[in-house]
Amino acid sequence: MTQLDPVIIRRRRVAALGIVAVLVIAIWLVSQLVIGQSQAQVEPAPEETEVGVAAEITDCAPGVVSLAAMVGTFDQTTQVSETLNNFSSDAIPYLWYEVTNTGLVDCRFNVGSRVTFFTITSGEQTYYSSRDCDRSDSKDLTVLLQANVPLKAEPSAWDRVYSSSEGCSAAQGMQAVPGGGATYKLKAELNGVISEDVRFILN
Repeated sequence: MTQLDPVIIRRRRVAALGIVAVLVIAIWLVSQLVIGQSQAQVEPAPEETEVGVAAEITDCAPGVVSLAAMVGTFDQTTQVSETLNNFSSDAIPYLWYEVTNTGLVDCRFNVGSRVTFFTITSGEQTYYSSRDCDRSDSKDLTVLLQANVPLKAEPSAWDRVYSSSEGCSAAQGMQAVPGGGATYKLKAELNGVISEDVRFILN
C-alpha cells in the first residue's frame, strides 16, 4: 500500500479539524438561540404605565362640596319632588337638599342622617330645628360624589310645627307655627357644609 504524503495527511487533518470546529460553533449558536427564545418567553412583560387610571378615591377636600337647601312638594306615589316657595294653608312643605362635588375628581362624602340638619327661622326666632328631634336612629352614610353631578336627598315632611326636646311633629302634640302669609327661611347643614337660606311663605 502506497504511503500518503505527510503534507496531504496534514492538510486532511486540518480540514477535519476545521469541519469539527464549524460543527461545534454551529451547535453552540443553535443552543444559544434556543436559550434566548426560552428566556424571552418566561421573562415578564414590562409594566405598562398607568396613564389614565383613576387615582384612589379619597374624601372630598374642604371647600369642594356645595349644598343647596330645597323646600317644596313631594308625591310619594311618583317619587317626584318640586320646589315651591308659597304654600296654601293645607299644604305640607317637604324639606330636602342637593349636594354637589364642584371639584374635578370624584370623592367620598358622608351624607348620613347623623350629619344632616334642617333649621327653619323667621326673623331672629328659630321655629324648627331637626337637632331637637329624636336622633337615636341616625347613621353615617359615605357615598361617592361624582364631579359636578348633583345628588338629591329624599324629601321629608315638615308638619308646620315648632320643634323642641319634646318632639317635632303634630302627632307628638307640637304647636303649629304661624301662617297667614308668614315668611320663613330654611337652612340645611350636611357634614359641616351649610347652605344659603331659602325663603318661603306659609298661608
